[in-house]
Amino acid sequence: MYKRQEETIVAEEKKSINLDTVDEFPSFESCDHLEKEAQKNCFFQTLTDQIYERLSGNDFIVSKTIHDTIQVSLQIDTLGIIKIDAIQKSELTVSQLPKLDSLIRASITTLPKASPANKRGIPVATKFVLPIILTIEE
Repeated sequence: MYKRQEETIVAEEKKSINLDTVDEFPSFESCDHLEKEAQKNCFFQTLTDQIYERLSGNDFIVSKTIHDTIQVSLQIDTLGIIKIDAIQKSELTVSQLPKLDSLIRASITTLPKASPANKRGIPVATKFVLPIILTIEE
């Protein structure tokens, strides 16, 4: 009987947690030693650097100059696994760079293991939109 009450309390506690605000942001091991806001910035900088590194290793040839902000929707589950939900970009970028999505996806798969976000000590899934500014001259 006690176990059932405990499960009910835990279930109610989970319902009361606002997943939009977390106590601890997702992190990479290289960012763990930092304070909360610096850790958040380090996490996003690591993501951004990884994607830019993968993209800059390619010689893109385009027939029109591209100035686009690509919106990469990411999800980090309770185990720290990072997945791409969606990649939004302009029609010009789609037509000029048809392999861009696969390059971005490949850059995410090579990221180091992440620690999930925590709310009251409980790992929680989180979603983010990472903007990538893309400028390629013809």
